[in-house]
Amino acid sequence: MIEVKIMKKIITALALSLLVCFLCFAVIGCNNNQHGDNNPDNGGSTDNGGNTDNGGSIIESLTAKEPSRTLKIGESVLLNNCYEIKGSSSLSAVQRACTCESSDPDIVKITGKRAEALASGKVTITVTSNVDNTKVCSFEIVVARVFIDREISMIPGEDDFTNEWNEETGTGSFRTSSGITNFYYIADVYSTQWYVETEMTIHGVNWDDRWPKIGIVASGKNSEGIETMVAFFLNASIGLNDTYDDNGNLIKGQDNVNWNEFGVCEVAQGQHWAWEQGITNSLARHHDYAWVTDTTVTFEGTVKLGVARDGANFHVYVNGNYMGSFQLSSELDILYENGQSIASHVGFYQFSTDVTFSNYSATTDAEEVAKKIPETPVYCEFLED
Repeated sequence: MIEVKIMKKIITALALSLLVCFLCFAVIGCNNNQHGDNNPDNGGSTDNGGNTDNGGSIIESLTAKEPSRTLKIGESVLLNNCYEIKGSSSLSAVQRACTCESSDPDIVKITGKRAEALASGKVTITVTSNVDNTKVCSFEIVVARVFIDREISMIPGEDDFTNEWNEETGTGSFRTSSGITNFYYIADVYSTQWYVETEMTIHGVNWDDRWPKIGIVASGKNSEGIETMVAFFLNASIGLNDTYDDNGNLIKGQDNVNWNEFGVCEVAQGQHWAWEQGITNSLARHHDYAWVTDTTVTFEGTVKLGVARDGANFHVYVNGNYMGSFQLSSELDILYENGQSIASHVGFYQFSTDVTFSNYSATTDAEEVAKKIPETPVYCEFLED
């Protein structure tokens, strides 16, 4: 009986020893499987990141396509187009993913896959592979100053803004598209006091429009978001020699290609131009030929138009000569609210004209504006309803 008990103890001890040995081999096996993919000695295999079967990175190179590129304020660029990533084999979307960082988000902000230019200056964009952080490249973005605000202006793609701003000369030029009406508001000018001037060269007009116009426009919104405008312009009418027979049929005359009239027009609620039928002086006012010059403007000729704003008063200059003034009415809601004139953006506009705006400038400096306020303003009258 004693011998049987001893045998049972020996068998139990042997069984426990075998169990311990089995568990040890299992643990060692699990540890080898856990780290084998990243261990070159174990062969490995391609994972979801950047490791290859030889233990190296599947990302062979990450390079910038250009060392530097230029954006204008308000423009953006797709970052994927700025760098090139190559692999030892075809890369999945996960393996192509990169993180881009801007050295100054106040100048260039990165949102998603795009870099947006916010202010003039220079930044470095650093691109790092998400699956292999040893693969890094960088490039520079230079943000050039713009004269025309991209957010609030209406700029068609056909316009030529190549020479919009020159840092050395402190001005620039841009050319519009004939037949397209648009507004070009100056960046960083929003006030009740400013002076703006520009030279204008007419290259052509849309002959289907009998009354093309080019000039300077002020636009502002009241507390309810309702927009009103005041526009000053060269009245480039081309149908002055047309007549009509007794039946009201148009008799086409020789087109007028010489202009010397400058006018003003109020725009109620951002759309009701005062010369429109049914818009009376109780809503908005206009005078298409408020000021007449001794010299004429024609195709490829250049004329300079300047407008100074001082609260409710506007003063008009042509070729540097004071022509006359215009005064807002406190009884109308044109750039007025609660008995006070409201701030406005200011810029250039054209109706159906291929024109180059050039040698422009703008200031809100009180002393500079004061120089453009005549001692004895002569205010224009308006056409009757």
